[in-house]
Amino acid sequence: MSDTIFNAAACSPLVRPNAEQWDITSEITGRTYRIYVAAPAGAEEQPPGGYPVIYLNDGDFDFHTAADALVMQGIGREIRPAYLVGIGYGKDWQTASRTRCADLLPTQPDAATLAGLEASPLTKGATYGEAEAFHQFLIKELRPLIAASYPVDHGETVLWGHSFGGLFALHVLFNHPETYRTYLVNSPSINWSGGAILQNEAKLTAAMLQDQVAPRVLLTAGEYEERLAGHVKLHPGVTREQMQEMLTAFGMVTNVVALGDRLKALEGPPGYEAETIIFGEETHLSVIPAAISRGLRFALPL
Repeated sequence: MSDTIFNAAACSPLVRPNAEQWDITSEITGRTYRIYVAAPAGAEEQPPGGYPVIYLNDGDFDFHTAADALVMQGIGREIRPAYLVGIGYGKDWQTASRTRCADLLPTQPDAATLAGLEASPLTKGATYGEAEAFHQFLIKELRPLIAASYPVDHGETVLWGHSFGGLFALHVLFNHPETYRTYLVNSPSINWSGGAILQNEAKLTAAMLQDQVAPRVLLTAGEYEERLAGHVKLHPGVTREQMQEMLTAFGMVTNVVALGDRLKALEGPPGYEAETIIFGEETHLSVIPAAISRGLRFALPL
């Protein structure tokens, strides 16, 4: 056995190759964001018009997972190389959990939901319902910076969001469908504010019937988001029956499948595409890597 003694003082911060981060304070939202950028991997030659670019919500949580998948599938020649831009806050996860409530949610919570949120240390005191301002920050402040700094093609943009981020992606898809070419909508909180987001679905339908937009949409969720998984350990005081009732009432899989069926039934202009995937035996959190992996394949076909 080696006699080498570990020297903690010799450690250095972990640095991700071909990636960088920087902060920007938005004049629109008044908040400061940590922007994470990963350059394309496995690229043999830069496309004439620049690389596709993926905008990923919850960058503090999901950037590295998405960047790893982008590297591996790119090296494996399964997808086109692309830039990845994660939007986060660069602080602790508690701060991110609260601040994302303002940026990703398009409407206020109902009274019962708000009471539950205020009882949680993750969301107590949070602000809600400023998704439109966050959308404006992305397109008016962040995207011009990305376009000026990296060789990207903003005709080939992708928006990825999970949970509240998935709801934000639906908000943009329904109200501003021309903003992104592809929408990767994972486990969207469709029932937020009693399903208020669905009131805007008709706007997307009207735009497509008038041949104004032809987005590509992938809806995903995990099987165990509506059926309690046997391996999940519950918090004290919550029974399995109570948790199953909550999952059933939330209706994640039911809502995703129903919306996916409606979108697939639409006859949009050429280029329009809608697909739904329910990942077996995945929970609301474990589904993230699977959704990212399949999402990249959907968004960046060779």
